[in-house]
Amino acid sequence: MKTILIILSFISIGSMTSLRAQNSMFDLGLEGGPNLSTVLINSTLFNFDPEPAIFGSGGFIFQYNCKNFLSFKTGVSYQRKGFQLKDILFTDANGNQIGTGEISSRLDYLTFPILVKASFGKKVQFFVNAGPYAGFLLAKTDRTTLNTSESEQVFKDHSLNGLNRWDFGIAGGIGIAIPIRTYWVISAEVRNYSGILDIATSSNTQWRTNTTDLRIGVAYKLGFYKDEE
Repeated sequence: MKTILIILSFISIGSMTSLRAQNSMFDLGLEGGPNLSTVLINSTLFNFDPEPAIFGSGGFIFQYNCKNFLSFKTGVSYQRKGFQLKDILFTDANGNQIGTGEISSRLDYLTFPILVKASFGKKVQFFVNAGPYAGFLLAKTDRTTLNTSESEQVFKDHSLNGLNRWDFGIAGGIGIAIPIRTYWVISAEVRNYSGILDIATSSNTQWRTNTTDLRIGVAYKLGFYKDEE
């Protein structure tokens, strides 16, 4: 929440500053890169604290540029979220130790953000953006690795039981955009997606996603406004 407030503060400050805007009407492009993801879990049945895991995301973007410093950005991305648990002690039904291991959970989403973007600068531009997002769960993979004195066993579960397919939240990021000649621009951005919807269907467990992407992008500019000095 503090990150979102800082981003919105930058946008408010920018609205009082006279800056030359991007001169293209539309940008079409691709973005992608690694992310750091976890799931915030609150459960009355289990007591564990998941660790972040490194995954990735990527997809298409569309941006409409106003004549001032504001833009409206959307698109669709494939985004992998999840968490991991390490150094777990496994026991049998009688409480006897049978081995150690780890658990990882992967949640594959299509993500649709709607962002308000503010850019600062004439050529090289720094920008901030914020807005809501929706995510639709495509697939889930839980991988459990059990190490015993005799062998290593791996179990996988792809069931979506216990999870809502939709995830909603707030996205916000900060980055830099560099033009390449007339029609192309490359960008780098750090963007956080904070889920505000409980994706678990159990009344005893709450799951909320939290993912931070490093997004490297390239976009092509379409339709140009006349330059205004």
